[in-house]
Amino acid sequence: MGFFSGNLSLKRFFIEEIEFFKEKERVVANLNNFLFKDIENASQEESIGWVNPLKVYDPLIKTEDIYYGNYLFLALRYDTKKVSKVLLDCKVNQLIESEALSIQNNKQLKQLKDDIMRELLKKTLPNPKVVESVIDLNKKTLLLNSTSKKLGALFLSLFEKTFSILPVYVEPTVFSYISVGKEGVNKLASLTETAIYDE
Repeated sequence: MGFFSGNLSLKRFFIEEIEFFKEKERVVANLNNFLFKDIENASQEESIGWVNPLKVYDPLIKTEDIYYGNYLFLALRYDTKKVSKVLLDCKVNQLIESEALSIQNNKQLKQLKDDIMRELLKKTLPNPKVVESVIDLNKKTLLLNSTSKKLGALFLSLFEKTFSILPVYVEPTVFSYISVGKEGVNKLASLTETAIYDE
């Protein structure tokens, strides 16, 4: 997990309803209602859901997996499968020729393509992505370890669906104002660049 080792690319969010996340059993129950479902042997093109932050293969999330003191760790897994259009067309044409199929209209052709697509998806390995986050229960903040707009949007969408709470993105300038106040921001603005040379 990036928060324990590895690189971090963080976006900061504010959570007003932080008391909700102190109800550990309720939070874990909500997460388990939206667990990630494996699609390795399925004909689905994508799957999204919550996983254990340290054991993304674990089929269940437990309290001790995600709560560390005043911090709550969450991980979302997003798997996608993609079948090459060239491969799909080859398989369709091969089947039509080998079976001497008579395709009467576009509807029949589409049905044939859909059937072959499902079979190919079952044989295609998924491409997994894991998005990590940590909630600081004392500071009412959520740190999202991703700067990808798509993954960020997927995370926030599932977060809202799971908890009926939507974190608010905090711009760095706004966060600095919240952290150090107006006087602190004025002091930071008055700082000048300094160069130190080691001779």
